Amino acid sequence: MTLSNGAMHSMQAAMADNSVTRTLALALRTIGGRERLAEYLGVAESLLQEWLDGRSEPPTLIYLRALDLVARGPFTPYSGPERRGVRR
Repeated sequence: MTLSNGAMHSMQAAMADNSVTRTLALALRTIGGRERLAEYLGVAESLLQEWLDGRSEPPTLIYLRALDLVARGPFTPYSGPERRGVRR
């Protein structure tokens, strides 16, 4: 069975639309950009883009940090890497 380019693109889009990619996309909007989210999560932008595209999944701890960021909302300004044990 061979898939047309259109069918393949639709299948890839459907695979990429899951709770992980949606959470990462929301975290991206919440923090204000890919560079800032990559810095917040402590990963390379290229790796973050793989996760956003649904080509691979982030480790659970990274996903939970993104989820926490979304839960806090866009009202929480990000001013750099977080220090463990220090509340903002």
